[in-house]
Amino acid sequence: MRPKESIVIVSMLVGCLLFLPTLEAQTAGGSGTPGAVTEEEVRQFIDTYIDRYKAMDLDPFMDLFSSKAVENGMLPRADIRGRYQKWFAASRRVSFDFTLYTLQTNVHRAFVTGRYKIVQIPKREKKMKISEGNIQWELVREDNSLKIRTLNYGWSGGND
Repeated sequence: MRPKESIVIVSMLVGCLLFLPTLEAQTAGGSGTPGAVTEEEVRQFIDTYIDRYKAMDLDPFMDLFSSKAVENGMLPRADIRGRYQKWFAASRRVSFDFTLYTLQTNVHRAFVTGRYKIVQIPKREKKMKISEGNIQWELVREDNSLKIRTLNYGWSGGND
C-alpha cells in the first residue's frame, strides 16, 4: 500500500469514528425522533388533568388546553373556559374518575379514549350530581408540553 493511500484510509476511519458518536446521540432514546410523544408522558398528562380538575383552579386547568382547542366539535377555547368557570363556581367539590380504554401515540400527538365519571357536590343544592360517559382526547405538543387539541365526550345524568 502506498503512503498516499494509507493517509486516505486512515482519514476515512478517523472521520467515521468522529461521526459515530453524533449518530448514536441522534438515535438514543428508542424512537430516534426528538420530541416524540410517549405513553408515559400521556399517562402523566391524564393524572395532571384529573388533579387540576378536582382542584377546580381554572387557570392551571386551562393551561392543559391548546390555544386552538375545540370541545365536542364546536366550542372554541374561550367558550370552553367559560363553561368550566361556571361549572367550578357552582361546585363545592368535584371528583373525576377515569378508566383508560386506548392510548395511541406518534411523533406529534396522542389519541386517548376512556370513560369518565364526575361527581359534583353543588354549592346551592343538597343532592350530588353524577355525570358519566365516554371521552376522547387528541393531545398535541405545544410549547414543549402536551395540550388538549380536541376533547369530545358524551354524558348521561347530571347537568351541562
